[in-house]
Amino acid sequence: MSDSQLRPADFNCEIAPCETHPDFDDSTRFKKVEFPEQAGLAANSLLQLIPAQAAADAVSSTYVLRFPKGIHGTLLNLNQGGQSTTMVDATGHFAGTASLYKVDPAAVAAFQMFSVASFATGQYFLADISSKLTEVNRKLDDLLVFLQASKRTELLSELTFVKYALANFSTIMLSEPQRMATIGNLQRAKIKAVADMEFYTEQLEDSVGAKTNENQARTVLQNKQGIDLASQLYAISTIMEAYYAQNWNKSYLANIKADAKPLFALSQNRMIGALKTFSDKINKEIESKKKGLLKGDVSASEHKILELSDVLNAQPESPLLVLVKDALDKPSAPTELYLRPNGEVYQKVV
Repeated sequence: MSDSQLRPADFNCEIAPCETHPDFDDSTRFKKVEFPEQAGLAANSLLQLIPAQAAADAVSSTYVLRFPKGIHGTLLNLNQGGQSTTMVDATGHFAGTASLYKVDPAAVAAFQMFSVASFATGQYFLADISSKLTEVNRKLDDLLVFLQASKRTELLSELTFVKYALANFSTIMLSEPQRMATIGNLQRAKIKAVADMEFYTEQLEDSVGAKTNENQARTVLQNKQGIDLASQLYAISTIMEAYYAQNWNKSYLANIKADAKPLFALSQNRMIGALKTFSDKINKEIESKKKGLLKGDVSASEHKILELSDVLNAQPESPLLVLVKDALDKPSAPTELYLRPNGEVYQKVV
């Protein structure tokens, strides 16, 4: 192979024929990588990485492109006028470079496709992460039911923007002005989310001081939902800021996790305390009804509060903190892309 030819080793990756026959229709195991149209590159550009001696087999074979853990290749414009790839490992340390001088246009296109592929796989990661955020995924009409009037406009505007940034990650990443603007908006959304978490926590603590009944229980549940929505907005804004910035420096990610841990812990502890206060009143009411001192049944909303109180007390760590940690670790995990003869690319779902 000539020095001018692009080699998979230059990217710290491995490419090999797939020796099995994967069922790419199985969505639990494989996700088709959708490439943005404005990338101006065909997905089958990745096939340029297949060794020359195996080119004939590429017509009928599927190849696997494997990226090891912790290596992120990035194209940089060098002062001397050429381009190179800089390798940065999971600790944020420089891991080497590979020159892109004297490569043919097809090879350059293949290298550029790595960047586009990373955005496309990032889109999948974000979609998978956001699917776990129940309040963020609610329809706007459902949110209007429990949002405080004073916070409604602010939270809905932030939620609308976050959903937009989630849905368009892979395309926005191709436009530097849009990417930078999105990062700034995500940072503002995160700050507002913290303020909204505090607002709804105070509302919850105030609401549990009243007498238990169906209407008051609904108010308590609505304030709990407000905390959940604001907390989830903070979580996804925090995650997306790192994804849009493509900053996988180890100390930076550690700081993000360190900032999130006490915030979620404090919020969860205050919710537990507030719901326990209201649950104790409900349990006393239940005992009085058993003794015949009170009539009627405990409402469905009151039963829901008892269930939520038990669930929160059983959680050793905030589920949102676990989600943030997992989301920030995903880009550093080993990744497998399957290159099909027709140019389609599939990502193995872990």
